[in-house]
Amino acid sequence: AQARPDLVALTIRIDTLDALNVRLALHRALGGDIGIYVLSVDHTHEQCVLQLQCDRAQLDALMHAVMSGLPRAEFGPVRPARAITVQ
Repeated sequence: AQARPDLVALTIRIDTLDALNVRLALHRALGGDIGIYVLSVDHTHEQCVLQLQCDRAQLDALMHAVMSGLPRAEFGPVRPARAITVQ
């Protein structure tokens, strides 16, 4: 892992059935600019939680892509991304 002070992490909660739609919307809007993302599924509540990382400068575009594709998505906090995995 390598520290990157220009990266932020954003948490988003969506309905389980919207998971594919948010993935498509993010890749359509941001392409390769989106960094690491993790999708966890809560089958009990039929919700997914996404942890997204992007450059701080791309945060507005990331949030716009989510709002455009999934207006019912719930945004969580924006925090500094501690580290990323280099492959």
